Amino acid sequence: MTDHVYVGLVRGINVGTAHAVSMTDFRAVFETLGFTSVGTLLRSGNVVFVSGRRLTAADTAAIEAEFERVAGFAAGFVILAAEQFETITAENPLLEVGTDPSKLVVAYVPPTPDARAALASKDLVLPDPDALLPEILTVGPNAVYNWCPNGISKSKVPASFWRQLGITYTARNVNTVEKLRAMVHERSNVGGGS
Repeated sequence: MTDHVYVGLVRGINVGTAHAVSMTDFRAVFETLGFTSVGTLLRSGNVVFVSGRRLTAADTAAIEAEFERVAGFAAGFVILAAEQFETITAENPLLEVGTDPSKLVVAYVPPTPDARAALASKDLVLPDPDALLPEILTVGPNAVYNWCPNGISKSKVPASFWRQLGITYTARNVNTVEKLRAMVHERSNVGGGS
């Protein structure tokens, strides 16, 4: 039996006092469902875990249902196989431009055909690049990348753009991405380790 490493990301927990979830309870969601080597990062909804089999959309739904049972509120999860997470990281076209990893953001969408199609859609309305400067926004095949040199909280990207990605999208800065990669590598040799 082959083990499969996954990264789970959820949006909007532990922001201020709203939607508070302890990391013990957050880990328990995954352990209750039989996943192993469960590790969380920060309090913002990041988890790396191991499954004895490949996960499906039904597994994501089960995670969301168990989370709602434990936390008392619903939240959508982006569940990525380690290989998908590594691909999204490697595809980041702004790594050379984004000199401060705390201001370089990766926005993840669920790895579903519908979410991927939304990124590639001709109907996706992009903000005017000149109006964003010095900020840069790039839509990749699997994620959105955003360099915010003046700080993430001062981003000029309108909320209307992000709403096009659906309610489940969630963003992490590259500092967090690299910490999650390290956790993935502890659990596998994906990407050659680090």
